Amino acid sequence: MLSFNEVVKWEWLPFNNNIVHNGQTLRIEASKVIKYQNSNQGYELDLKLWKPFPFSTNIGWNWHKSWNIPELECQLKIDNDLDHHILNTLTIVANLYIVKHNYDKMEMESIGCKGSPEGVFRNGISILRQLKFNTTSYKNEYQKFQIVVVISQISSSQQSVIDAKCSPYIFVDSRKHARQQALNNNIQLIIDPFLPENLDKEFVKKERKNQPKSLLKVDNTIQGLINYFTAPNIRHKIKHPLFLAIKFDKCVKLYLKKQYFAKNSKDVILKVQSILMKSRQDTDKGMALLFQIDQTNELEFKKVYEITQIFENDIFMLYTKQDQIPEGYTPIEDISRMKYHYKQLYPNLINQKSGVSFQSENQEEQPILKQPKLNEKDYENQIDTHLQIKQCQQQIQQQEDYNYNQNFNYNNEFWSYYNQQQQQQQQQQQLQIQQQQQWFNNMQQQLYQQHQYYMMQQQQYQYNRFY
Repeated sequence: MLSFNEVVKWEWLPFNNNIVHNGQTLRIEASKVIKYQNSNQGYELDLKLWKPFPFSTNIGWNWHKSWNIPELECQLKIDNDLDHHILNTLTIVANLYIVKHNYDKMEMESIGCKGSPEGVFRNGISILRQLKFNTTSYKNEYQKFQIVVVISQISSSQQSVIDAKCSPYIFVDSRKHARQQALNNNIQLIIDPFLPENLDKEFVKKERKNQPKSLLKVDNTIQGLINYFTAPNIRHKIKHPLFLAIKFDKCVKLYLKKQYFAKNSKDVILKVQSILMKSRQDTDKGMALLFQIDQTNELEFKKVYEITQIFENDIFMLYTKQDQIPEGYTPIEDISRMKYHYKQLYPNLINQKSGVSFQSENQEEQPILKQPKLNEKDYENQIDTHLQIKQCQQQIQQQEDYNYNQNFNYNNEFWSYYNQQQQQQQQQQQLQIQQQQQWFNNMQQQLYQQHQYYMMQQQQYQYNRFY
């Protein structure tokens, strides 16, 4: 179950992954032993924070960039070494890394920290203090960070990893109102109706500039969902539950509580938007999303779990197994009709977002017939205004995508032109070599003919002289 409002216990977990630090890739593979005089010693490692991180039901563990990270005490004990005699003869250090996920390469990227992140063990204790986060989650696409502690043994200029542990995910902000603003922006991206054109738009994931050029299709699969949320070229990612349920209906299922469930797909769309709009006043979660993934595929599960970190909200619940969904929730099945009706109801959703309550189609027919001219002008003006805003936003997004594609195409044309020039130069060089070889062969032929002529002249001269 992927639920983000549960208070979890702070726990250091084993870490085994790559860390890209200062341009170098560090492979963290713990040996789980301490080497001493050609023998392997068992040990116990305990990590203690002198001050706990605060926990919030909205964002989980969190911290401020301006605060010093709580002092971290690393305790190392070797079996049958109560006086730390063995430890004091060895050079063992503790290194601290602040990391975030690199979704493209599925490895961890170090973002650095302020202060000295290394401490040497003395009498089995190393304390890391006076450290601060170097950046915030806002500047890293709202990603959460982790603290990774690597215990290493240094001997004969070689460093081997003894153990490595990582903290839970930590949301780092710079000030309280910035955090609230970020949460509001994230929730707004979930609540705001999306343009219907995005349901038919073919998205692609373009790799970053420093990676080989390739296009990954965003199709109706779990891998397509991963490509969509990890694509650096898709700047305005849609988080609306209806978009996920319609665009990726083969791997994402939408569930509604029975009191909100409706058989008519139009009513379902209006109910969903109504739940979203009331979510800030009502803490009752009326929706649930099910991500249908292969439970045996650990890498796929990990990617989906990391992607769901961006859905920080109290609006709906997230699950990866169908049997985890609580009783009283009913799946929405008629997805194809929902896609058709969403395009029709989009102006209504825009109006509903601005605070105008819409009833179901059958209930609103009668008052509209009785007073067709009462609110018609205001209603149309309001819809036109919101449609113009959305169209402007769409034009801005299209312009950004166009500029990105232009740069991408320019780079492709440049490299294509460069490769053509290289090929032409190689062909010219090969042609010159062939011409030189031909000239050399001709010269050889001429010399051979002159030599033959000379030999014939000599023979004729000898013959005339003899007779």
